[in-house]
Formats: sequence, structure tokens, C-alpha cells
Amino acid sequence: MNMVSKVLIIGAGIGQVPLCRLIKQRGLFLIVVTIPGDYPCIALADKVYYIDIYDREEIVRVAREENVNAVISDQNDLMMPTVAYVAERLGLPGNTFVQINSYCNKNIFRENCDKLSIPSPKHCKVHQREIPADFTNIPFPWVVKPEDSQSSIGVAKVDNEDEYFEALTFALLKSKNKTAIVEEFFEGHEVVVEGFIYNGNYYNLGIADRKYFKLDRMFIPSQTIFPSVISTELKNRLIDYEQVYTSYIHPNFAIVHSEYLINERTGEVRVVESALRGGGVYISSHLVPLFTGININDILIDCALGKKIDIQILCSRNIKKAAAYICFYLPEGIVKTVSGLEKIKQFPFVHQCDVSVEVGDEVKEMTYKGQRLGPVIISGENLMDIEEKICTIQEILEIKVQVKRRIVGIVWELKIEG
Repeated sequence: MNMVSKVLIIGAGIGQVPLCRLIKQRGLFLIVVTIPGDYPCIALADKVYYIDIYDREEIVRVAREENVNAVISDQNDLMMPTVAYVAERLGLPGNTFVQINSYCNKNIFRENCDKLSIPSPKHCKVHQREIPADFTNIPFPWVVKPEDSQSSIGVAKVDNEDEYFEALTFALLKSKNKTAIVEEFFEGHEVVVEGFIYNGNYYNLGIADRKYFKLDRMFIPSQTIFPSVISTELKNRLIDYEQVYTSYIHPNFAIVHSEYLINERTGEVRVVESALRGGGVYISSHLVPLFTGININDILIDCALGKKIDIQILCSRNIKKAAAYICFYLPEGIVKTVSGLEKIKQFPFVHQCDVSVEVGDEVKEMTYKGQRLGPVIISGENLMDIEEKICTIQEILEIKVQVKRRIVGIVWELKIEG
């Protein structure tokens, strides 16, 4: 009699839902570890353990007691060190804690990039309210971020010392290690680079353009669109950087998500960050499969279960398609009208529409990207098709908000930067 394999997922948030659903579709036994709360993966699990994700010894005990066959997570930096720790302790397929930390810890990642001549912004680690000596001659603006956070929480652009100390205090508060990173600000067009690592080799799955809302001091994405419009030369340069870093750290297997800034006038490049997990906002679970035809989560599960994979699958990308997510936000106020939402959900090119808003809802000021509305996930034949579909959605979806004495509508970006 064949025993059903048990898969342990660390975390139960929205980013884990596609992975959990796929595990269930494959007939595997799903065990979820999470803190108490109203998290969507709890309802999907065969068994749930309420444990703090940082209580690694207790998670190891549970995993050993359950005799799990695999431990994984996705789309969340905070879970990945625990995944690695548990896999190492139980002798399961995975990456080491050191390998994971070489991506998740922003300071370690920056230091490694410096060693490998991968261009990154000038940076310095900060533990207390001070201006690092290395930054006294670097003009503003700077970027301040926690060393070990995610979702752009605690990340801010600062233009003077007062803003710096305010942002630094918040970044230190949001860092579990009580450590912040201060970086020079680099002006550029952002791209995201998605890939898969197998046996220490890097396989690129696609490069996308990213747009941001025009917000003071905050970095909150509004759109991510595959494929990128950057040149083939630039794409190859970014892929080379990914392979250099992969060869240095040599992870066993992982989805890898990286972000770069490109100054299109000078051709200069800076790496923003890289993580051994899929891109959030359904990038790895939805956009990559729509763009390439490859279900990357399926491959991740196979690797975690110790199965060998066919490398040719990672090399057979269908780059003739296009895919995107678009988000928007509402001004602070009270929602007065909502129209067109059900109509756009029925479009065949809309694969996911995470928009939940009703008349009478109170809208708070947006302070981090988790407060965006969306995403709406769409696919198209090419970039022109994608742009037309974005315009269609923006024309049909209408939400009006009472802001003091005015009625104000949706805020979103209209098109890709060329």
C-alpha cells in the first residue's frame, strides 16, 4: 500500500494559497504551521499546528512526529529561514540555513554582491540612531530599509536628516534583528527577474517591467508586466549576474526572484534584492505559468519530495505570450459607488481578481503595499494586447470615494515605461 506523502507548509497567508491548493490537487497530505489568525490556508489544510514561525525547535518536533516528506513555503521571505532549518534538521531535500540567509538577509546579500562585482547601491548597516561615517559625504536622497523585512514594510526614500532619522527609527522597529540598511538612491527603471535554481544551476524564466505609484517616500508597485521591454543585451547581463550569484551560493533547488534598477540613459545597473522564493503578488504562481507555460510550483513540490526533474522543462519557455498584474489604490475616505467589478471578473483574460470593496467601506491612507487593491491578473498575446486589456479594465471599473467634500476615483498607473 502506497502511503500518501506529507508536505509541511510554513505560513498560511495569501501567498501560500496557490502552493497549498496545488498540493491538495496532487492528492498530498497538507500540514500547515501558522500563528493563530484568519489565514486562508487554514481551511485548505488536512492538519494545522499553531506555532510561531520563529519557534523552530517546536516546528522540528512536530515535523518529526508527523514524519513529513517535504517542507516548503513560497512568496514570503520571513518563512524561508525556518523552512531551511527544519529541512536541515530532518535531512529533507532543501537549502541550508546559510544559503537561504545569503538571499533573505539584505546586508549579507549586499556584501556578497560586492565580493562578486555585482553592482549594487552603496550601503551601510545601522544598529542605532546615527548617520554612518561612510555616508557623511554621500548626498541625499537615501533609501532606508530593515535588514530582514519584506513587502516594502519599513522601506522609505529620505531627502534630509530629519526624514532619515524618522525612517531609521521605523526600520529598526520593523527589523527582527534590530538592524537597518541605508543605501544611496539610484534612479532607474525597475525590472523583476524570475528563475529556478536546480543543483546550483540557474534557469531564467522571464524578465518583467515594474511600475510604481507616484507616492512621496514610499515604494509601492502598481504593475508588473511580462515580458520586459529592455534590450536583449541588458537581459543577458542580468541573467549573467543571477548565474554568478547562484554559482557562489550553490542552492540545491529554489524559485528565485530578483529585482534590478536600470538607468536607461547611462546603461548602469544596480541589484535591489534577491530572494529564494517566488515573486509575490502571484508572480511565480500565476504570471510565470501564463508567460512561459511552466507551472513552477509543480517543479518546486517535486524537488522538495526528492524527485528528479527534467531540465528540458525549464529550458522550454514559451516567450510569445504576455502576462501582468495590475493594482490600484483608493484615496482615504468612504466608498460611495462601485461599478464594473463583476463584469471584469468574467473576462476570459482575467485569471484572478483580488478586489474586495463595497459601498460604505472606510478606506485608510495607504502606508504599505499590502493595502493596495488587487491584483488583477491578466494574460495576452503580446505587450500591445496586454496594454489594451489594461485600458479596458480601467475604463470599466469605477469606484468613487467621498474625500471630505469631494468625490475622488481610483488611482493607478496607465502604461509601461518605454
